[in-house]
Amino acid sequence: MRSAIIRSILPVLSAILLTVSATASERDSVRAEDYYIEGVRSFCAGDYRSAESGLSACLRLEPENDAAMYYLAMISMSRNETDRALSLLEKASAISPENTWYRLATARLYSGIGENGLAISVYESLIAEHPSKSDYYYELIDLLVRTGELDKALSTLDRIEELRGVDELTCNARYEILIRQNRLDDAEAVVRKMDEDFPSARTALLLGDLNKSRYNDSTALRYYKKALALDPDFTPAYFGVAEVYRMERNFYYYFQNIDVFLSSPDMNPEMKASYFQEIVFPSGMVQVFKPQVDTMILCTLHAHPEDTTVLSLAGSYYIAVDSVNRGLELLKRNVELHPDVKSVHSALLGQLYYLEDWEQLIPAAAQTVENFPEDITLREVLAIAYWQYGEIEEAVKVYHRILKDIPKDHPMLINCYGSLGDLYHELGNRRQSYACYEKGLRIDDNYSPILNNYAYYLSEERRNLKKALEMSRKTILNEPENATYLDTYGWLLYLTGDYEQARKYLKDAMVYGGKENAEVLDHYAEALFALKEYNLAFLYWGNADKIDPSLGLSEKIARRRAEVGK
Repeated sequence: MRSAIIRSILPVLSAILLTVSATASERDSVRAEDYYIEGVRSFCAGDYRSAESGLSACLRLEPENDAAMYYLAMISMSRNETDRALSLLEKASAISPENTWYRLATARLYSGIGENGLAISVYESLIAEHPSKSDYYYELIDLLVRTGELDKALSTLDRIEELRGVDELTCNARYEILIRQNRLDDAEAVVRKMDEDFPSARTALLLGDLNKSRYNDSTALRYYKKALALDPDFTPAYFGVAEVYRMERNFYYYFQNIDVFLSSPDMNPEMKASYFQEIVFPSGMVQVFKPQVDTMILCTLHAHPEDTTVLSLAGSYYIAVDSVNRGLELLKRNVELHPDVKSVHSALLGQLYYLEDWEQLIPAAAQTVENFPEDITLREVLAIAYWQYGEIEEAVKVYHRILKDIPKDHPMLINCYGSLGDLYHELGNRRQSYACYEKGLRIDDNYSPILNNYAYYLSEERRNLKKALEMSRKTILNEPENATYLDTYGWLLYLTGDYEQARKYLKDAMVYGGKENAEVLDHYAEALFALKEYNLAFLYWGNADKIDPSLGLSEKIARRRAEVGK
């Protein structure tokens, strides 16, 4: 009971001590050491605010307390206040130059902020003063490798081996450096020596990888199997074995070994996902060995049932192989497990968009927008979902909310005005539609999507055709092989009486993909009819009517035949 009382009193006493002002009389009762001890205690407990208060009070009473400076520097580093941290560490080192901790912290801070030259200089001075301290060498080697000074890294490694002798750690470091230098023969010599002196599954794996990189598949396979003989649970070796069998197209043994690798929860899930994306899917394996690839996906899922990357991969895979419900189930589970990860929301939205499942996309997009309100592009997904689902007024509301928040220099702004123009046109509000188009063109008067739609809607009204023709001309200068733009321009040429040019551009529209579009064929037939090429005109009208009978072209064909007596 007594100890419990003491524990309850101590924090109160500490608080009282830390709030005592530093008057002359109080300095006699509350020493700098007291503030320092309390500050370090708070630092170790992770309470940096209290730690800073205590350590700062310590420095007011004892300005030369280098240890307090060191801990304050650590607090500054945790806040990314690097300038203040460096200043404190430099002061601490000046007061106690024999304290290597301060200089080591300085070197690590320099390295962390990219001042590699300064960091290397500090490490080299530490090594010069303490040549038997091997930790300094290893940190220096890591820094030299990261900065590309590989020859210098090897020289530093030589010095470690002179001090402590050759061991597996130094051999591995030498191998990694030699591989970075593409000195494969020297790297292999190092690993062979390791295999003699320090045989291990990892060493055998390295020899396997080296031989596989040289297409010595049989030798590589021998070393991978040696690795497994030394350690049957050494999962990376199963991957090596599997890859050799894959290259030999021995898929029976390939699947046996790759499944072991994929089933291991210790292997990096992102690496597994990359393997599927870069090797498995592009190879056509899914088409030939779908049941086996299904098993590979399941093995990966079982190993990492809550990993964001794996769930996104598996969900997309199942949708691609027509197991849509299973795929969506996994993508939704990913969102439930990781509601604060934007990429998992994007994966679900992307697949629903691909499936054109607007009904499910609307609530999914709405939830995503609620979670990430600052992302303007996600809001547009919601607007498009409403649009495609036929909820035009809701789509308009979303776009207006976007316009309210979007920065005036945002690249998406012009697209918002273009989309609003299209939406207002669907609502029959042409005045608002054209006003939105005009606002968009004030941002960029050469923006083809707005120019084309604006011009085409003017052509429907048969007004401002000169303006429409000029806008449409810009679109085909921007994209001369765009069938939609060619059709609009050709149709406007027809409406303005230039039938020969109309035929030319409408024919180009068909060449570049418009021959399966009934409206393009109809426009082309009109141009041909105007040029009195009646048989050809009726041929294209007939094709257009077959493609889309809802256009009612049969009545037009009958009327035009009557006009020319055919």
